[in-house]
Amino acid sequence: MPMWSWAGEAARHLRAVGQVDLAEAVTSLPQLCESGEAVRVEAVARSALRTARRLVSESGGDRAEVPGVLGPPTLLYLAHWPLAVRVGALAEGRRALEQATAAADGVPDPRAHGPLPVSALETLVRCHANIDADGTTAERGELLSSRRLAGWEQSPAWPSFCLARAQLLIDEGRPDRAEADLRRYEHTATGPALLGAEGVFTLVRALRHQDKHTDALEALDRLEAEIALAPDTHGGRRVTLRRLARFERARLLSWLARLGLYPSRDAIVPLPTVEEAEAHPSLRPAWVEAVENLVCQGAVRNDWRLGVRVTTWSRYFERVGAPRRGAELALAAARLAAGRGAHWVATCSTRRAERLIGELRATEEITGDLDEVRTMVAAMPPVQPLAPADRILEYLRAQPAEQVDPEQQAEQVNAALAAVPHDTPLLSALGQVGRTLMLSDAATEPQWRHVRARPGDQRAALSLLETLMHDNDTAGVRDLVRTLAAGTPHADDYRTAPEVGAAAASVRPAG
Repeated sequence: MPMWSWAGEAARHLRAVGQVDLAEAVTSLPQLCESGEAVRVEAVARSALRTARRLVSESGGDRAEVPGVLGPPTLLYLAHWPLAVRVGALAEGRRALEQATAAADGVPDPRAHGPLPVSALETLVRCHANIDADGTTAERGELLSSRRLAGWEQSPAWPSFCLARAQLLIDEGRPDRAEADLRRYEHTATGPALLGAEGVFTLVRALRHQDKHTDALEALDRLEAEIALAPDTHGGRRVTLRRLARFERARLLSWLARLGLYPSRDAIVPLPTVEEAEAHPSLRPAWVEAVENLVCQGAVRNDWRLGVRVTTWSRYFERVGAPRRGAELALAAARLAAGRGAHWVATCSTRRAERLIGELRATEEITGDLDEVRTMVAAMPPVQPLAPADRILEYLRAQPAEQVDPEQQAEQVNAALAAVPHDTPLLSALGQVGRTLMLSDAATEPQWRHVRARPGDQRAALSLLETLMHDNDTAGVRDLVRTLAAGTPHADDYRTAPEVGAAAASVRPAG
């Protein structure tokens, strides 16, 4: 019995004894988790746990009033989803690792507590995969070993372990073995019911890693046909499955279009909106991959707005401790920027990729991608100043609004700063355009050099503060306050440190 069937059965028992709200929580939590609605998952799980514990307390610990549904399996199930949504749909890595490890350490033995529907052990495996899919195979292999999984074979959580093992094989460079294992389930009477749609998406990934894109599309076609015919018994899950299928289809078709095997005008049809990708972090890499392929075919416009989006997502993965995904998106941002001639963005994205790749273990393939990007950036023509350094800001401000290109502005400001590196208005302008392009962390580098050299420059300090606050960089704000307090301000700007300190008090902790 897979988890979804267990949830339906538990909800039926709960409704039979009048616990309708608790039943609704049991069926809705996994669907909300798949949709990435972390706030709702947290609220529903907390409320349901409170209700379940109250019922157990009121019955004096006797769960006979609600047979089989208020024991450890249900309480574990309700507590599972707040962390699962973070590691799953939100694709968090190191930011969730400590909590995921603690939860896995506390997993009960399914042989002692009945058929457990979910496992924090699988959540920890997924967390490691988020951090560095290719580089965490040893840790995941140990977590998924026969020794660690003894007793789980007959539990509703077992299918998730089967799929985790298949994902591990793919990351180990053995997608053919993963496909063979999944096909073995597929051709048994209970296989499709056991692995369900998740098994199809895992199979699609295994096929894609073998360049079997046509076979992967056929698997998606069959799944979508089944979704259309089957009743939606899991609280709106059909919408989630269709969304996942669209993202995968867009990725597959865009690659075939790039190879010249499919019309690019048709490949763009299934591409989800950027708002959908924004709302579902785990799906952003698929969207970026599809868009980059379509850009190469001229089917999608490659402009600075696309660059901002990809950079923002790369920084998201960096922030949640998923360096491989962050590096892959940084490389995509660099390639796209090089293609449209945005030298500063390409350089900053390449540096971000270098930094994130330094956190990875298995780096052979991604280092090759990095070398390719470095070559592309090195081949870009140098920036030609459009006006002398002392007049460039005046020139840029005079541009008509419809002609303003933040990436071009950044190029010109950086070119001027090369001539006059301590010009305060230019540093402020760099901070402004850096915030627009979501490269405020790169913009702070020359700002920091200036402030450390001249801590009495109030305007430069406030501009740096604004850039740091835009990034929610509380550590940077504290460093700035210490730097100014340790400096020797000039008589006419004695208010610098107090003003920065007052402004710093309003910054929120980094999230």
